[in-house]
Amino acid sequence: MLGIKYAIDAFGDDDITKKFDHWIAGFLPERIKNDRLGRYELDVARYINGEESIVFSSPCTALYLHYKNNVPITVHGKKQTYINQFFDEFKSQHDTDLPSLALALFIYVFDQINKEASFTPPNNWSLNDLLNFLENIPAGLKRWTWEEKGKTKGASPRKWHIDNEYHVQNLLYVMLAPMFEGISDEENLESVGQKNPRVDLYLPSSHTIIEVKYRKNNKKSFSALIGEIGEDISLYRSDPKYKDCQLICFLWDHTRSTQEHTKFKEGVLKMDGIQGCVVINSPSVME
Repeated sequence: MLGIKYAIDAFGDDDITKKFDHWIAGFLPERIKNDRLGRYELDVARYINGEESIVFSSPCTALYLHYKNNVPITVHGKKQTYINQFFDEFKSQHDTDLPSLALALFIYVFDQINKEASFTPPNNWSLNDLLNFLENIPAGLKRWTWEEKGKTKGASPRKWHIDNEYHVQNLLYVMLAPMFEGISDEENLESVGQKNPRVDLYLPSSHTIIEVKYRKNNKKSFSALIGEIGEDISLYRSDPKYKDCQLICFLWDHTRSTQEHTKFKEGVLKMDGIQGCVVINSPSVME
């Protein structure tokens, strides 16, 4: 039945689709009601029957339909709950005579989780994992190219400037994109009056916003930065999509005012709704 539905969807012919819907209406709803289908078959039957809100009997079928983009899981955290339940279900499986449908679903879901693991661990990065990664960026800046003359004969010298906030944003995007599938930048939020706020970086897999700031010189005070961050947070929280997201502030301090960093972090972390604050200095060669 599922194979037939996929074939008909691939045709994209309205007349064939109507005939299919009419055909299954003659028997499938009754099969669902009579409680004679197995848990895997029941979930798939409900999908074929076109039910809008499905209460899944098995996390395996929920994940299968999600990865096939048939019934996407849009509630934050729900997918990870299903993944945890899926592994528990697999470990508790003692019946070697599983129906072929169930075996096929297990194999497909395993493959998809394995593919995702190349981007982020199956249980996703915790907030501390992400903060530790961001705080260790200076270790990599040791090899940031900043040369007075080319290292090879006839080569032009190169200096990779970080002169603006969007440069910092681009740097973080390059470092995080290989691990966080679906990362987005400059994502527009719902307008608030005349304000049209945008998210600097958003990691959908962990439902996390990274608010990027750049201190170019002493004209921009730390108190002014805190004020900007507070305003941005209130705008983010006004959008229903980001109301319950995690929020991290990332400051690139070109002035290297290390004596101010502790107080700045303390101030930022006192704000309601911010879970982390990271401050990085420009490499000393960037004078």
